[in-house]
Amino acid sequence: MIVAAARVEPFALALRRPLATARGAIAERRGFLLHVASRDGIAGCGEASPAYWLGEGSLAATAAGLERIMRRLRTRPPLAVLRDALDAEALGVPPAAACALDGALLDLEGRERGRAVAALFGADPAATVAVAALVGGPTAAAAADEAAAAAARGFGAVKLKVGAAALVDDVACVAAVRARVGADVRLRLDANRAWTLGEAARALAAFEPYGVEYVEEPMRAFDPAALAALARETPVPLAVDESLRSAGDVVRLAAAGARVHVVLKAARLGGPSRVVAIADEATRAGLPVVVTDAIESGVGMRIAAHVAAVCAARGAAPSAVGLGGAQLAPGEEALRVPALRVDGPGFAVTPAEAPGVGDEALRG
Repeated sequence: MIVAAARVEPFALALRRPLATARGAIAERRGFLLHVASRDGIAGCGEASPAYWLGEGSLAATAAGLERIMRRLRTRPPLAVLRDALDAEALGVPPAAACALDGALLDLEGRERGRAVAALFGADPAATVAVAALVGGPTAAAAADEAAAAAARGFGAVKLKVGAAALVDDVACVAAVRARVGADVRLRLDANRAWTLGEAARALAAFEPYGVEYVEEPMRAFDPAALAALARETPVPLAVDESLRSAGDVVRLAAAGARVHVVLKAARLGGPSRVVAIADEATRAGLPVVVTDAIESGVGMRIAAHVAAVCAARGAAPSAVGLGGAQLAPGEEALRVPALRVDGPGFAVTPAEAPGVGDEALRG
């Protein structure tokens, strides 16, 4: 594979409603797209969008990492640059920047071969993945209205942020949502590491009557042994997300006997290829896998959908992919659906979402 040109495009998306979490809030999503093109003019696109409101990297560090990638692309083959990008000692780029390069090269390869990226990994080229809707609002009633609207559109799973308010208010919100969507819609809760171990135990006991699918990141510190103990004490399933940084974290969870869902994001882990590898490790350990975006643009959301299809094809139990960006980013009606087909070629990002590569030519 030869990359003849590339450019980085910053973006800012005003969210349709603010996103409040236990660790910060945003009203605008900012990130970067990396566009690459072959000598034949075929273009690929990846996204670099760290979850900076959760303390996961910064836009400045991501921009600097993308610049290091661009400098390397001027002198080295792209796959060697990707290998270096995933090796912190070799290039030292943040995982979100490595994610952009991995995604762009996979998109380019899929377009060159006329195949969906999911199919490059062995998934059914006509695969469809279920989608979970991220719901919320300033009041319990508003969150319940949004959840009911999602259920009416056919969503079989909804996700609600908890931990930013008092527990009594969170419980009222969960109760309101469950009452509106009924018993058949799966309800995921995400605490974003809001609580101490004791607080988490009390919260889980309070949420138990509402039949939640899992509670994500209930504890402030990533402690596999404590998480395993908490999981043994509650019938409410647990999940980890931002605690996961590598396949080694999955190994540590399994070794501690922590029977939890693992939530995987390409932006956090270094790209779609790395997510697939970590999902394989989780599947071997018997841990359920959930793939989500990181409140990204249409590029990142399509990448998440393809990765979810690949994980299912490789043995992970099918689980609704979380596309929170679809509910919050403007102009994403095509992704605001309860099921999404992983079309190609590439990630099927349209030209309007991935403008042509600019004037910066690369040697190679």
